[in-house]
Amino acid sequence: MDDAVWRVDGAAHIQTTPEIGQNKGGAGRGAHTMPASPRRTTYRTWPVFSFALLALLALMLVPALTALRRSEAIYEEVRSDQQQFQSTQLIFEALSQNVVSISLAIREFLLDPSPDAGRFYRVRVNAIHEDMQSEIARLGEVLPPDGNAALQKLRQEVDDYLGAITMIFDWTSEQRAERGAYFLRQEQRPRRESVLAVARELSQISTAVYSQQQQRTTESEQSFRAQLIGSVFFALMAGVIVSAGGILRMRWLERREANERRRAEETTEEIRKLSARLRHAQEEERRTISRELHDEVGQKLTALRMELGTLERLRGDDTEFDSRLRDVKGLAEQSLHGVRDLAAGLRPAVLDDLGLPAAVQKQAREFSKHTGVIVVVSVEGEFGGLADTHRTYIYRIVQEALTNCAKHAHAKRITVGLFDHGDRVQVTIIDDGVGFAARMPHGLGLIGMEERIRELGGTIAIRSTPSQGTTIEASIPR
Repeated sequence: MDDAVWRVDGAAHIQTTPEIGQNKGGAGRGAHTMPASPRRTTYRTWPVFSFALLALLALMLVPALTALRRSEAIYEEVRSDQQQFQSTQLIFEALSQNVVSISLAIREFLLDPSPDAGRFYRVRVNAIHEDMQSEIARLGEVLPPDGNAALQKLRQEVDDYLGAITMIFDWTSEQRAERGAYFLRQEQRPRRESVLAVARELSQISTAVYSQQQQRTTESEQSFRAQLIGSVFFALMAGVIVSAGGILRMRWLERREANERRRAEETTEEIRKLSARLRHAQEEERRTISRELHDEVGQKLTALRMELGTLERLRGDDTEFDSRLRDVKGLAEQSLHGVRDLAAGLRPAVLDDLGLPAAVQKQAREFSKHTGVIVVVSVEGEFGGLADTHRTYIYRIVQEALTNCAKHAHAKRITVGLFDHGDRVQVTIIDDGVGFAARMPHGLGLIGMEERIRELGGTIAIRSTPSQGTTIEASIPR
């Protein structure tokens, strides 16, 4: 079940209704029209800021992608250099080991007394020599061009070394025993040291090349870091510019919105004052019309009825004349009652003569007589010294509430309460009708009630539940 509850107080912002200040005849005499505000040109800045934000994101994304690709390239370069250096060092180690292996093979051969040792060790040394040739070829693939001379020297030293030791495999056991020591000291050791010296020279060249590669990698990293810092700084400056533009634009929009709100509040206040003046003018006009109807037209109709009564007594013998005279007298009586009802509807005389409670009670009796709905009026307090505006507006609020009950609520019983608490007046109207939901829009009757309460500086609360009736409570300061 959907309940509808809302409150309106005197300081609240209101939504004005159309046709305020227009009389029934249109924009004639007495009509008030508000001047049309100049049309403003709206500049759409969201496309610019959207493009700026996308550009900023691109500026942030491009350095990130560039850094990712550049870091991957640097990593691959470093890894390739390390692998190449490690491969070169492994080749040098293998060359050194092969030189040592040849030296050991020669020692073992010179110490071996068997007659077939030469053939066995020759095959062994040739296999080591082939490995060394393969390793020298691999060095040619990995060494830089400036190491070609040293590489050729190494190849020549290896060939000379192997050529010098190959002839010993033809020595007999006696020759090995006689010449072995001399050969090891004077031939094999110097040539071995020469080969190892050339290998160390090539290793130093390889190390120098690796150091140069490391230096180039360091320089590339420094260049990349500088470019990255520049890109980040540029993106940061672009972000600052975009943010500053957005902040300035938002501040401008806030100021414009504040100016528009202030103008709207001023316009609303002017319309509220105009509406209040119109209501006062309407009540004054009703009072004047009611007084004129009651005093002028009513007195003339009363005089007409009295004259007709006198005329009736003078011609009492004529039957037809009497009949027509009675008809005219009845019409005058009906006109008099109609004028009095109209005057009471415009401005009940009892409101000025007997006060608010009596006027509300009479209004309730008239309402019950015309609609058949039971209306109970409860009055507490004296209501003395109540201003004319308060009496009139409270009377109109009750009148509007009863009218809404008759039109929409389909109520069987209505309770009206008037309570004078000294500093304020409380009005309650409770019906047992169909009620309404919170999503129902305000009708003109409720808006009129809220306007009157707001003008008096009071508050009004309206609570309603479908199928359970409606309660209206108004609190008005005196």
